Amino acid sequence: MQLHGLYLVVNPTISTDKLLDTVEEALKGGVDILQLWKKWQSKSGIAKLAKELLNLANDYSTPLIVNDDLQLAKDVGAHGVHIDGYDVTPTNVRKALGEKSIVGYTVGNDLQWIKWAETVGADYVSFCSVFPTTSAVQCDIVPLNTIRSAKSMARIPIFASGGITLSNADLVLETGIDGIAVISSILQAEDPQQAAKLFKTIIDKYRSAT
Repeated sequence: MQLHGLYLVVNPTISTDKLLDTVEEALKGGVDILQLWKKWQSKSGIAKLAKELLNLANDYSTPLIVNDDLQLAKDVGAHGVHIDGYDVTPTNVRKALGEKSIVGYTVGNDLQWIKWAETVGADYVSFCSVFPTTSAVQCDIVPLNTIRSAKSMARIPIFASGGITLSNADLVLETGIDGIAVISSILQAEDPQQAAKLFKTIIDKYRSAT
């Protein structure tokens, strides 16, 4: 599976019905990967939401990745997990989810973790955070030059996240990375489908140039 393009992180802080409608509009606009970020969701509701997101993702042939919860990913049959630490390896994940499951890691300014991720068999990494954002207050701010250096040394796909908007996406994509991850720029947009389309247009411009 090619891992690149527009990565939508689904932050479940709004009502489920509205969230699902918004996500579907974004999928229509061209989102390539979905991640369920369950930081603020109660345990009682997260499994139901994950299953509903998985159904939507499957309708649009888009992988659903669960953030930092291997058990939830296994319970609902998600396509993979995104891990914020380094204590779970891709081997652990694939024993639970299957050999084709997707495994990604959050990375910051210490680029040794990209090499580690490659060595243990990760499918991709994602920087957090490129710009200041209230969604991920514990992330390092990673300079664009660091991302550019990482891309030149890495063999696996690299995404970037954190404060990325339509107005600054060009700055991030100029580093040569494989895709960008967004939350509020789509989930809070007046027209999520159009926002996703606009992000895809910017991404495709840089991917066609490489």
